[in-house]
Amino acid sequence: MSRATRRRERQERREKASQIPRLPWRNLTNPYPPIEVLSADHVEAIHTASLRVLSEIGIKVLGTDARERMAAAGAEVNDDDRMVRCDPGMVAEFMALAPSNFTIKARNPAKSVTLGGNHVNFGPVGGPSFVTDLDRGRRAGTFAEMCDFTKVLQSLDIIHLGGSGSFEPLDLPAETRHLDRNYAAVTLHDKVWSANLLGGYRARDALEMQCIVHGIEYEDMPNHVVTMGNINTNSPRQLDGNMSAGLTELALAGQPVVVTPVTLLGAMAPTTIAGALTQQNAEALFGMMLCQIIRPGTPV
Repeated sequence: MSRATRRRERQERREKASQIPRLPWRNLTNPYPPIEVLSADHVEAIHTASLRVLSEIGIKVLGTDARERMAAAGAEVNDDDRMVRCDPGMVAEFMALAPSNFTIKARNPAKSVTLGGNHVNFGPVGGPSFVTDLDRGRRAGTFAEMCDFTKVLQSLDIIHLGGSGSFEPLDLPAETRHLDRNYAAVTLHDKVWSANLLGGYRARDALEMQCIVHGIEYEDMPNHVVTMGNINTNSPRQLDGNMSAGLTELALAGQPVVVTPVTLLGAMAPTTIAGALTQQNAEALFGMMLCQIIRPGTPV
C-alpha cells in the first residue's frame, strides 16, 4: 500500500470520526397508547364544565366579523358587551365537522407531515424576541440570526416543521417583517412553514406566498393543504380582533388552524388544574368551532 493511499485512508477515518451521527428524516408514529393522566369520568366532567362556560358565561369576541359569523350560526351574541354564548348542541354539531387527521404538503413533498391520531411531529417555537448563545449572551433577535437558525432547522432531520421565524427579527419594521420571515422560510428550508396570523393581512400575505411556492391559485387553496397557523386566545375567555381575523383568512382558505389558549394557572386561569383545564378547553373549543363555522371541515 502506497504512502498516499495510507494518508488518504487516515484522512477518511478522521473525517468519519468527526461527523455528528444523525437520524434520517422519517415521519414518526407512536405505537403506544397515550398516558391517561385523568380517568374517563374526570375528562368528561371537565368537558361538561367547559360546555357550561361556553353556554352560561361565554367568550368575549372583539372582532365584529367573528361575532356576526357566530350569530348567523346560531350563537347568542350581545354586541354591547361583545359576549358570545353557544349551547352544547351547537358546539357538538360544529366540532363533528373537523377532520381527525390531515396532511400538510411541504415544498419538498418528501417532507410533508401528517397531524392527528398517533402521528408525532417536532418543530420550533415561535414568538420570542430574544436570542442567546455562549459567546454574546442574550440580545434582541435580528433577521440575520433568524436566517442562521432557519438553516439549523433545515439541517436537522429530526425536526419536521420548519416554522417561519422562531424569534422576531427586531431589526425589521413590525408591519412588514412577516414578509421577510416568510421569504426566509421559503428559501432556507424545504419543510412545512407556518403563517403569521396576527391580523388578516399578514395571514393573506402568507397564503399568497404559499400559492406561488406550490403553483396553485388562491381560490383553489382549500384543495391543497400547504401551511398552518397558530392563534392565541387572550385568556381569560377573550378572542381579540387580530387573532380572529387571521383565523378567518386561514379557515376560508381551508388551511389548518392551531388554537392555543394562554392559560397560566393563577394568572390568566384558575389556580386549580381542573379549573384551568376547564377554561383552556372552553377557549380551544370556541376557536375550533369558529373555524368550522367559517368553513366546515377546516383542519384544526
